Amino acid sequence: MNPTQNSLPDLRKLNQRLALNGVRVQAFLDGLTPRLDQLVLAIGEGNLAEVGRTSHFIHRCCDVYGYDELAMKAGEVCEAAAACESVEVVGRKVVRLVGAFGRTSEDAQTAIAT
Repeated sequence: MNPTQNSLPDLRKLNQRLALNGVRVQAFLDGLTPRLDQLVLAIGEGNLAEVGRTSHFIHRCCDVYGYDELAMKAGEVCEAAAACESVEVVGRKVVRLVGAFGRTSEDAQTAIAT
């Protein structure tokens, strides 16, 4: 066997690994959707305690998985809820978090498709 052939990466395995990583990213983002739904429902009900718990969970998950913008936005929601800021102020932060999630999801889908 030619030594040059042995030094080339196994493209089939590399492609499978990349596809699996794409699936993991999408599964993570899909798993956040129900949490964001809970967050929106809680802010609609004016339940700042639930907003704080849910946003803290989102913050930690995003931080662990390296979604810095989402972690930052969720942290802002969490801090605002903990400080008992008005429902309107916290609600605006929730809207920013949901917008960042939408952008992140679109970016992930684009990256997976290419």
